Amino acid sequence: MLRTGFRFWAILAGVTLLSAPVWAGGRPDDPSRSWFGHIGGGWAFPSGDSGNVLDDDWTLSGGAMYWPSDWPVGLVIDGSWVDFDLTRSAINAINDAIDQDPNNDGSISGGGVDAWSLAFNGIWGPGSSSDGFYLTGGVGWYHVGGEVTQDGLVYYPPVCDPWFWWCYPGGVGPGTFVVGSVSSDEFGWNLGAGYSFDTTNGQVFIEAKFHQIQFESQNLEYIPLTIGFRW
Repeated sequence: MLRTGFRFWAILAGVTLLSAPVWAGGRPDDPSRSWFGHIGGGWAFPSGDSGNVLDDDWTLSGGAMYWPSDWPVGLVIDGSWVDFDLTRSAINAINDAIDQDPNNDGSISGGGVDAWSLAFNGIWGPGSSSDGFYLTGGVGWYHVGGEVTQDGLVYYPPVCDPWFWWCYPGGVGPGTFVVGSVSSDEFGWNLGAGYSFDTTNGQVFIEAKFHQIQFESQNLEYIPLTIGFRW
């Protein structure tokens, strides 16, 4: 937990240092418009207890921002997706627990957790320039799913093309199948910071946000470091 928490604050410190001198970021320099779209992608780091069982992985996001030029803050609707694999140590721990349970047998070879989110954030940047540092935070809905998988032999059905009447024969071969899964819709919150750079057609931004989701008996926590474009 200390390692991942330090990583998050180190990222924020780096973004803050890049922003000196401090100006208002987050809103493209176009006073004639109030709505702006954005899309981004990057790398997500599980944090806290989540960092002990999940590996770093990719994340994607996109949405819209409403920020009239005479408002001191803007409003953001952001949708995102992240998919984490179980660490090898977590897989080994689950298999050890299965071995010690007389009512269960077999083993798992993999698994992971994914989260789809729809968040509603505020966004604010000090100063009056569109380039620079900004803060963001809010709450949202998260659909979280987890599964464990096992490698083995699976049956592949034949597939036929309806246009050319050509069929690909099925058969038995190696594959991966789900042996256990859980999913739920949960409440969560996020808090982060970013830095924006004006371009001819919009903004490039770098952003780090801490997410916490109240999932099952423990919180799911992760920090996406995103590079995106706002227009």
